[in-house]
Amino acid sequence: MSSSSHHKKKKKLPGGGTPDLFWTSYGSVITILLAFFIIFTVNFTEEKKKELIEEFKKSVNRSNITFGMGGILPEWNAKSTEDIQKLKYIYPESKSEPTESGDKGIDLFDREEAQIPAAVVVYFDENDSALFMEGKHSLDNLIDLIGERPCSLVIEGHTRKNFVPSKGYDNCWKLSLDRAKAVADYLHDKGNISWKRLITVGYGNNKPMVKDIKSDRHNDRVSVIINILK
Repeated sequence: MSSSSHHKKKKKLPGGGTPDLFWTSYGSVITILLAFFIIFTVNFTEEKKKELIEEFKKSVNRSNITFGMGGILPEWNAKSTEDIQKLKYIYPESKSEPTESGDKGIDLFDREEAQIPAAVVVYFDENDSALFMEGKHSLDNLIDLIGERPCSLVIEGHTRKNFVPSKGYDNCWKLSLDRAKAVADYLHDKGNISWKRLITVGYGNNKPMVKDIKSDRHNDRVSVIINILK
């Protein structure tokens, strides 16, 4: 046998390009989200803060930050991440101490500073508002992330565009609101998060994330938006 038979060419894998959206672990996403809490709480210079915010905005235009879907920011600079990881989270200065309570309230934090869109996306079965185990795991990660940090949560319920009435739900508005309430109840009961921090809203089928009817099932969801407060 000739030696050339031992040196077969390797087949190229399909799709040579790098995808815009990579899949990553929950831990990686949590690190990224913590970075943005630090941006708004650590005493950066105004110039540095603007630079970090602009970098964040560019990345968000390309992909949402999601626990449920595992999206990461493709344009996030490695050096920026390294710099932020060296810092510690601190609360904004306050004249009064927070009250001792088992409830995670936000009495001292009454002004919105910025938003992190779609921090969590939880999916549901058609015409159902029951949480899956996967959705609960995503919410558990969110609970661990926000803890006592100065933020509130906007919980947006949605349904598929091609909503079909059922015995349980004759309209999409009620279904979307029940989904939002299911998420809020879980965050309150499991995470002991104050109702003052939870805002629920139902959009029915008016804000589809996916417009292709073949993928309409992905619109049966709840999106949780983090409002960073000052």
